[in-house]
Amino acid sequence: MTDQFGSGTPGWGRGGSRPQQRGSGEFRNRYEGQSYQNSGASGYNPPSYADQQTQHVEDAMKTHYEAEGTAAAVMSQMTTQRHQLQRAHDDVAGTRMKGEQAKRELDDLINKVRRKKRRLYAIIAMLGAVDALLFLRILQCGGSFFCGWH
Repeated sequence: MTDQFGSGTPGWGRGGSRPQQRGSGEFRNRYEGQSYQNSGASGYNPPSYADQQTQHVEDAMKTHYEAEGTAAAVMSQMTTQRHQLQRAHDDVAGTRMKGEQAKRELDDLINKVRRKKRRLYAIIAMLGAVDALLFLRILQCGGSFFCGWH
């Protein structure tokens, strides 16, 4: 077989018999007249195999460039999202540190309040003891605060 890829001629189109003419007489011109299929230079010429392959390669290159553009856009979006996630991570870490600091400060405040409460309870207990002693003195002195000076 002598066919080569890109020759532009299909294997079934060479040699053989010529197609038979259709029609006769007045109807013969109808089939053999000028039409878009039979016209010379301005007629339909199917693309050659090489032209078809060139078109396929051009389509493949176009698809490749479109895919590269899409990939670049996706990478750009992913980079933007990565920076957003990093900022969010940093914000969460900062918030966590502030939360821990606030917890320590609240614990310190709670301890100060407890110490002040204990001090107040001690003062209340001392004042209660002094009041009880003074009340006993008043009872002992018959209603007067000063026993020896009536």
